[in-house]
Amino acid sequence: MSLVTYDKPKVSAGARAKSATPAGYGTASVIASFRGYLGIAGRWLAKAFDAIAEARTHRAMIEAQLYLNRCKHASKNDDDLPVLR
Repeated sequence: MSLVTYDKPKVSAGARAKSATPAGYGTASVIASFRGYLGIAGRWLAKAFDAIAEARTHRAMIEAQLYLNRCKHASKNDDDLPVLR
């Protein structure tokens, strides 16, 4: 097995490598960060929707256990009694 090494290209002191856009301000980096923020927001919304759905499921299970699916609990009433369906 042989090892091949290459010399670095020689650049004069006055010449610098030029890039098309300054570092960090390119369109690609802005789009990438925007996509990252959208991904974070999407994951947060998905977790929020899952939590709401889980709360509804738990509420339905508790109502079924307490009232044997004969009535639905509604706290909108003045006396907070279960309302018959």
